[in-house]
Amino acid sequence: MRICTFSAGGTPRVGLVFGGQIADLELAYALTFVDLPPMEAIERASEEVPPTCEAFLADLASGRLVAEEALAALERHKRRRQPMLFDGLPVTYAPEGVQILPPVLPRTLFCMARNYTEHAAEMSLTKLQDFKEELPLYCFLKPPTCVGGPYDTVRYPASMKKMDYELELGVIIGRGGRHIPKEKAMEHVGGYTLFNDMSDRSTMGGGKFIDWFAMKAPDGFAPMGPYILLPGKDVDPHNLRLKLWVNGELRQDATTGDMVWKIDEQIAYLSTIATLQPGDVIATGSPAGNAAVWGKYLKSGDEIEGEIHDIGRQKFKLKAEKPHYTLYSD
Repeated sequence: MRICTFSAGGTPRVGLVFGGQIADLELAYALTFVDLPPMEAIERASEEVPPTCEAFLADLASGRLVAEEALAALERHKRRRQPMLFDGLPVTYAPEGVQILPPVLPRTLFCMARNYTEHAAEMSLTKLQDFKEELPLYCFLKPPTCVGGPYDTVRYPASMKKMDYELELGVIIGRGGRHIPKEKAMEHVGGYTLFNDMSDRSTMGGGKFIDWFAMKAPDGFAPMGPYILLPGKDVDPHNLRLKLWVNGELRQDATTGDMVWKIDEQIAYLSTIATLQPGDVIATGSPAGNAAVWGKYLKSGDEIEGEIHDIGRQKFKLKAEKPHYTLYSD
């Protein structure tokens, strides 16, 4: 089961992937109240449907139940060849007909570095012997202003000359917690999504000092989505294929099974330092094949496509711009 955040020209809505369409979860759930007048049905639906994906994941059992009933109602309409409408309003949309927004707006973005053996080896240029001993858990943070939609143009200062990508599996926290035991860690997972850890490698320079903030933190340097895959017995987050293309050229091709530190270990470790909150995202590390190793840094106009099997595919372009003064607004 997959959900998303989308807009059809209005406020953000929780979407439910139904076939190749995106269903408005609230309207789809309203279809289940067949014996109620439309106004009462929509009132009931608005009371029971989570208003955001963060709220959905924070109470995953209730959210999943609502989604399952909504899917059953959609299937009934499909079998009867009834139009996908509720009181004249469209319930489903083609993905290209709506704006797909970031699936969640996390307060904290935890990013795990050097968590795939081949990527760590290619960046350090050394052969690793004992992976967990030589690659201890290492995390850096990105500010929430990094978050962008899966199809949003990534705009960056034209002074940056070594733009890089890193496709990663993003783990979204459902239930928050502190000092989470490893054996309970997966109970705190709300879902899985795509996360691209964009970087400006020119900040690495030739010395020992690396400015991680300048390299990783610019606005828009974390395209996320489009969809959230909900956890379940049939979902193995350590057996998902990741692929990334630049202008159609395959650059990254790996499986999440190659992680050095698994998701439960990451959650347990991070929660010993900071309280994990609903909607927070853990970017679990990038496999081999980034632009720095290829020697083919990104440039303005390049198109990046990332895909994680069973979750979805994102596509965005880069655009170099001259920085300009901007006032903050909500």
